[in-house]
Amino acid sequence: MAKEVLLIKMAEMTVVKNSKLLKTTLGSCVGIILHDGENNVGGLAHILLPEPIRQDNSVGKYAETAIPALYERVLKRGGFKKNIRAYLAGGANMFKWSSDKKIATVGQKNIAAVKRILGELQIPIVFEDTGGECGRTVLFDNASGEIQVKTLGQPLAAGSAA
Repeated sequence: MAKEVLLIKMAEMTVVKNSKLLKTTLGSCVGIILHDGENNVGGLAHILLPEPIRQDNSVGKYAETAIPALYERVLKRGGFKKNIRAYLAGGANMFKWSSDKKIATVGQKNIAAVKRILGELQIPIVFEDTGGECGRTVLFDNASGEIQVKTLGQPLAAGSAA
């Protein structure tokens, strides 16, 4: 029987239990997966920006709000703090042509914000495929903890927390 694939779009997040696949496509955005492999609980957030730039209630859009919310949702679904590991992908320099430094470096700023917040929460990063200048497609198998990252024009990167 094929596993259910859940597509996570920009500024969205979801948490699953047991054997589901989480998928997203990233450019300068960062995909953050929090996973408790012992309890088969995992979630993915597709983060657009490091922090809110104006009054905006979209929790999943910003690293500052999405990561703590994702973390709490993983815990509520049965995850344990000591088991949670992070996987990161994305943060490409998709706007290198822009003369606006805020836009041109948004991928780098997203990566830095995600790492800072994970550090504050004391969540270890077990897989990272970030930076560069190309978009990525991410497929995460919640049951096995395996991740596949396809970077446009490059070979498949894969890993797991094992």
